[in-house]
Amino acid sequence: METYFAGLELQQILILGLGIVVVGFVLKKLFKLAITIVLILAFVYYGLPIIQTVIAK
Repeated sequence: METYFAGLELQQILILGLGIVVVGFVLKKLFKLAITIVLILAFVYYGLPIIQTVIAK
């Protein structure tokens, strides 16, 4: 019975470790996506009025 629980604990530890790696990978991708979106929005917000002013002159 002890080996069964020890095996179960080992399996839970491995699944937990894998889960942490997957969550870290997903968060890293989402963080890069969020930075990209912020840069695009900043470019549009600050860049378009400048472009419109240059074109109007």
